[in-house]
Amino acid sequence: MTVVDPHLQLDDGVDGGAQLEQILPGLGALIAQVGPAEMRLATPCEGWTTRDLLNHVIGGAEMFAASFAGAPLRDISGRLSDVVGDDPSTAFGRAVDQFGAAVQEPGAMEQVLALPVGSMTGQTFLRFAAFDLLIHSWDLATTLDAPLDLPDELVAEVDHFAHVVLDPWTRDRINFQEPATAQREATAIERLVAFTGRSPAGIQP
Repeated sequence: MTVVDPHLQLDDGVDGGAQLEQILPGLGALIAQVGPAEMRLATPCEGWTTRDLLNHVIGGAEMFAASFAGAPLRDISGRLSDVVGDDPSTAFGRAVDQFGAAVQEPGAMEQVLALPVGSMTGQTFLRFAAFDLLIHSWDLATTLDAPLDLPDELVAEVDHFAHVVLDPWTRDRINFQEPATAQREATAIERLVAFTGRSPAGIQP
C-alpha cells in the first residue's frame, strides 16, 4: 500500500481544482495561438521546442488521467511521443476532458498516487497539476511573446506549494532545475519561475 509522503500531507484549505479552473482557460488560449511555425520555437525549458512542451503537457494529462484508473505512472521528464499532431487545441481539449472525468470518479481525491516528487493524494495532486500547468503557461506565453494574466492570489498559493514540493526534492534538471536569481523588482510570477530554475528573462541562448 502506497503511503502519502509526510511533507505532502497538506491541509491548508486551498482547492487545486479551483486553481485549475483559473489556469486552464488561459493555457488553452495560448495553445490556440500555436501554428506550424510556432511548433519549432525554443522554449524556456532547456532543449525543448514548443512541440516538446505541448507533448509534455498534453501527454502528461492523459497519463495522469489513466493513473486514476490504475494505469502505471511513467517518467515524463524527457521528450514524450507525439500526441499533438497538427491540431494542438483539439489534443489539449481531449486531454482536459479525460483528466476532468478521471478526477470526478468516486474515490479519486482520496487515491494515493506515487509521483517522482513523492506520494500524494488525488486532492494534493490537483495542486501539483496546477503548479505544473501554471509554470508551463508562463513557458508558452514567453515562447509566443504573449501576455499572461494571472491573479496575484493564485500565484501566491502556487508559490507556497512549489516550496513545499521542490525544497525537499532532488530536481530532475529538465522540468525543474536549481533556483535561478530573480531581480529585486521581479514580479511574483518571475520570482516563482526563477525558483523552478528558469531565467525570469525568458529563453536563454
